[in-house]
Amino acid sequence: MHDAKAAARTLIEMAAERNIELTHLKLQKLLYFCHGLMLAQHGRPLVKDDFQAWKYGPVLEDLYHDLKVFGTSGIRPEDGFIKYWPSLPEGAAVERKAISDVLDQLGDMRGGELINISHDPNGPWYAVFQEQTQSSTIGNDRIESYFKTIVAR
Repeated sequence: MHDAKAAARTLIEMAAERNIELTHLKLQKLLYFCHGLMLAQHGRPLVKDDFQAWKYGPVLEDLYHDLKVFGTSGIRPEDGFIKYWPSLPEGAAVERKAISDVLDQLGDMRGGELINISHDPNGPWYAVFQEQTQSSTIGNDRIESYFKTIVAR
């Protein structure tokens, strides 16, 4: 389990290497899919923090507050404070592979498309989202169970 900033920094770096533009929204959704893949394939989460069910899909709240300054602009590894965040350690090969696999499958999608995927009526976001509160925790047990069905396809 890793710090969300390290996972985000690694995803940003790997996306930049592939010329994939990441907005804050797209980064949040891709991190969620990476987290789900780690749970489904390895039984452990990618990040320590819990994902929250917000209107536009799963969000890591602390990371949201760190990155909201970017708005809808692309985020690059050399940007402002991002360049000072640590990456995942080199020994985190399984985690790096999960990020790579998610980028291979979903990296070219737009944020809106990723929102639609995260809003699957059979998925964990849909099961816990409440319009009134707009911030319900999506438990790792729900995420793992759902992503195991996706990986099995």
